[in-house]
Amino acid sequence: MDYEQVLSRKLRLLFKNDAARAEVIATLDAYGREEHERETSRVRLAILKLAGPDPDEIKKYTDAARQDYRDVLSWAEYPRQSKKGPVPDGPEKQKLVEADRAEYEKWLTT
Repeated sequence: MDYEQVLSRKLRLLFKNDAARAEVIATLDAYGREEHERETSRVRLAILKLAGPDPDEIKKYTDAARQDYRDVLSWAEYPRQSKKGPVPDGPEKQKLVEADRAEYEKWLTT
């Protein structure tokens, strides 16, 4: 998957106004400047999924990603599993995995 392309599309969908989109991009650009801030496009996309079109939430999740980007990825890509905590392998875990995957893929493609 080309996260950069999806990120660009999602930004245009969420922020029709060029000035508002530019402000959000500036906020998102705060993540990825440091060497330990990895997977920049994927994390920025996760931030958008979590925050939606709310600039304050985007800042909040960007700050969270700068502390530990894995948290933001987990919350966005694996919300059910993140909330439920460790679940042993089996039908319950498989159901959570499938639901999380379906939700994220749907969000990415809409």
